Amino acid sequence: MTYEQRPRPTSVEIGASLLAAVGLVGTGRVAYGVILNLQQDDWDAGARGIFLVLNAIVLIFALFTLVLAHQTRRGRLWAWIVALILLPFAFLFGALMTLITAVGGAFPLAGAALIACSLAALLALTVPRSARAYFLTKPAPSMPPYPTPGQTWEQSRM
Repeated sequence: MTYEQRPRPTSVEIGASLLAAVGLVGTGRVAYGVILNLQQDDWDAGARGIFLVLNAIVLIFALFTLVLAHQTRRGRLWAWIVALILLPFAFLFGALMTLITAVGGAFPLAGAALIACSLAALLALTVPRSARAYFLTKPAPSMPPYPTPGQTWEQSRM
């Protein structure tokens, strides 16, 4: 039985979907920030370049989070481990965004969404026993589609 053939717990589906939401919120925040930055006329070229480079780094992490969500949904152990490492940093980044936006006098929509999604994804991927067991147990070995040397087809299917 391969990873794709095992029954996937609902908590893993929810956790992977929330992990994808973290990636989408990060990507949307970068797109919004870049559009807003390009509309500003009072920034000099150096500050605008640094802002765009920093947003490119955030965009790379957000897109990687989307790939990670897909691989987590497929049951890959490495993706689950990396997601468990990445989600607390996404939570802290969301808290920092929330703080900066709230001090500026606006409502911290992206930061609050990042906090909620990353915390919920972390809980969905770690708290339920079925989610942990899904990633930590190895799938049963499947039978080879061909006979091993010295066996006939009938002997290899037994």
